[in-house]
Amino acid sequence: MLALLFLVSIWFDQSQPTHFAAQTYTFILLYVLVALTLALLTWRNWWLDARIAIPAHFVDMGVFTAIVFSTNGYTSPFFLFFLLPLLSAAIRWGWRETALTSAALVLFYLTAGLLVSGSQTFELQRFIVRSGHLLILSALLIWFGVHQQFTRLFFGVDEIDRRIGRSEDPIRQALDLAMSAAHARSGALLLGATQDGPSAGLAVDHGIEQPVTLDLPLFRAAESKLLFDLKADHALARREDGQYRFLSAASVLGTDALRGLGAQEGLVARIHTAAHRGWLVLWDIGDLSVDFLELGVELGSAVGVVLERNALLSAIEEGAAARTRLSLARDVHDNVVQFLAGAAFRVEAMIRASRTGNEVEPDLKELKGLLIEEQGEIRSFVSALRRERGLELTEAVEEFRTLAARLGRQWSIDCRVHADSADGFIPIRLQLDVQQLLREAVANAVRHGGASEVDVELGVDDGQLRLEVTDNGSGFFTANGGTPIKPWSLKERVDRAQGSLSLRSDSASTNILITLPLRGANP
Repeated sequence: MLALLFLVSIWFDQSQPTHFAAQTYTFILLYVLVALTLALLTWRNWWLDARIAIPAHFVDMGVFTAIVFSTNGYTSPFFLFFLLPLLSAAIRWGWRETALTSAALVLFYLTAGLLVSGSQTFELQRFIVRSGHLLILSALLIWFGVHQQFTRLFFGVDEIDRRIGRSEDPIRQALDLAMSAAHARSGALLLGATQDGPSAGLAVDHGIEQPVTLDLPLFRAAESKLLFDLKADHALARREDGQYRFLSAASVLGTDALRGLGAQEGLVARIHTAAHRGWLVLWDIGDLSVDFLELGVELGSAVGVVLERNALLSAIEEGAAARTRLSLARDVHDNVVQFLAGAAFRVEAMIRASRTGNEVEPDLKELKGLLIEEQGEIRSFVSALRRERGLELTEAVEEFRTLAARLGRQWSIDCRVHADSADGFIPIRLQLDVQQLLREAVANAVRHGGASEVDVELGVDDGQLRLEVTDNGSGFFTANGGTPIKPWSLKERVDRAQGSLSLRSDSASTNILITLPLRGANP
């Protein structure tokens, strides 16, 4: 198009060409024919496009020199002919090739200028200005070539959530993303434990989905991406320095496996993440070209991100489920198990009383009442888990006092709750934690320390809930009478709530101080 425009412009401008008119017309017509021929040959042939890239580049540079030498007026398109090889070098290769092309073109231009400097049509001022423009343009395009490697050509990772489909299968999500970005009608994603071992995955051929298993590796090349054409036995790779590598498809690819998938010509990209190894294969691509080597890099990264994202979400869900199971296990232990232990404690006392002839019916009625209350407590616990709001401190204190009275009857002790502040707000999860801590503390005081009295102090200070439990038991120490043992169930629950626990114990009493943060305590 550029050559045809130039040909028409100088045809109407009778002052051009200023030198060798017949030769110039012949040269431009020849260049037009060459350009059309190259366009037709490489329109659907990425292999030939890469093969003749360097020869065509030299042809463009030669045309620039001839144009500068033969034309000098306003119709001279030297600026665009200079721009074409520079952009080609910057896009195809990199900044080094762009710099070399620029240096050669500037040198050609200066040489042509010196050759015609003695003619009457030569304008020194225009020659100097154009030389300056070429130098500045060269610097800009070299900069473009340097920074091109940091430019994402197709899409960024931040777009992946928007692009992935609704499929719950991560392999299908990743494959759909790659096929959509490349406008491929068919594709396959194969994953394995290692790059050289068997792999399995999914293939989609014109909308038909089927599972795929390969016993042999699909990709035996060192490169991370390849274009392939099995009919011509061609494979094209690109080194880190931007140079093409022309390979035999049979030497670097599992051609039988590709034919089994139905792929004759397309793109293969390696998938390599912390948890996944495999290959992405795309074929039936309408506009396959050498540019897809760059797209292959991004598609491999994007597919890896989708797979890693799914693995991360699965790990988060499994972690949440594990924490929920652990939390429920603690709640069952601190609630139901401790109550049953207290009930067994009362039953044992009633058995001893019955052996001595004492009346046990009142105790049985009281135990029945405790069982009914415990049933209601479990229902309240389940209901509290379903609630999203928390409790005012005054409301929570009343529930703690009701629980303390029931624990007192259950363990046959005197259990009292005191609150030094009526202001504050307790999240529902923290309220349940404090109830379970109180149950566990009272059970430990009775079972391990033989306590008959337990006093509980509740308060809110500086965004923290303070729970202090004091009993008159004999304490609990290590076997040799050393430092007091911190109850593991209490410590585990406090650690989960990111609180702190301190314990003081002697032969006459035990004091446990627990502080829990009230983060997120706003209603």
